[in-house]
Amino acid sequence: MYHSYIWDFDGTLFDSYPIMLEAFLKTLKDAGFDPDPREIYRILKASSSKQVAEKYQLDFIDFSARFKAYEALDERLPVSFPGTKEALQAVVDHGGKNYILTHRDVVSTKELLMKENLDHLIVEIVGPENNFPRKPDPTSLNYLVEKYQLDKTTTVMIGDRAMDVLAGRGAGVQTMFYDIEGLLTDLDADHVVHSMKEIEEIIKS
Repeated sequence: MYHSYIWDFDGTLFDSYPIMLEAFLKTLKDAGFDPDPREIYRILKASSSKQVAEKYQLDFIDFSARFKAYEALDERLPVSFPGTKEALQAVVDHGGKNYILTHRDVVSTKELLMKENLDHLIVEIVGPENNFPRKPDPTSLNYLVEKYQLDKTTTVMIGDRAMDVLAGRGAGVQTMFYDIEGLLTDLDADHVVHSMKEIEEIIKS
């Protein structure tokens, strides 16, 4: 069905939200707030970390630096969701290509992939170092489409947040919403899946 798979990283390939959410909560508490974890998590899924900063009227650049510092201090490492390696390998086995589009820096993304021996399955990682506007702006997606001359009808953007679906729509590629908790129900994606196994089945179809 598809040839080119553009994956979000955090919350899609790797289960990093427990670490990220804790860092967000600590940063907000440092600023004098008492945030509801469920509300912050929903904002992250429905929108972005920038929306969290705006809600509490905080400077986004400073806010980002502070929560990333807390992330860096956490000794836990995110691990891939069950079935991630099998899904990425299935893409390659069926003649396709994997790309990653993330707000996480490229270095740490590569390190996590290498830790689980997944890095060889990825053609390119696009991160903040590329200096593209953040998703849902489609510029970073358009970069991959243009660089690798991807056919938009056989290219799919896969992610766990609204911004991933919106970025895919904006770039004119197909979209797949990875919904593991049923938190968002109004996204207009071409596919809604609930596990890596479901994604693997689509890859093999």
